[in-house]
Amino acid sequence: MRIPYFIQGALFGPALIGLTLMLKVICPASADAGCFADNLAVPIFLPLIFVYNVVDENLVMIHELWFLLLYWSFVGLLIGFIFDLRNRRSLY
Repeated sequence: MRIPYFIQGALFGPALIGLTLMLKVICPASADAGCFADNLAVPIFLPLIFVYNVVDENLVMIHELWFLLLYWSFVGLLIGFIFDLRNRRSLY
């Protein structure tokens, strides 16, 4: 039995953020040399620009990681849902 794509997509967000944080922690380069994880961090944190403009800064600072996890899980869920709808074939 296969797992539906919308569930796989919803798990993609936390997996991507966790992988990026783990790569940043184990990065052997010095702070100013850069890492592969630095390239992934820019698109991951991009939604926070919108949130800081809309919501109170103090609230966002406390819950940044939760917002990012929910945002990317929701985006993955929608993309997975599109793939689920695309793969269903009609009998007619």
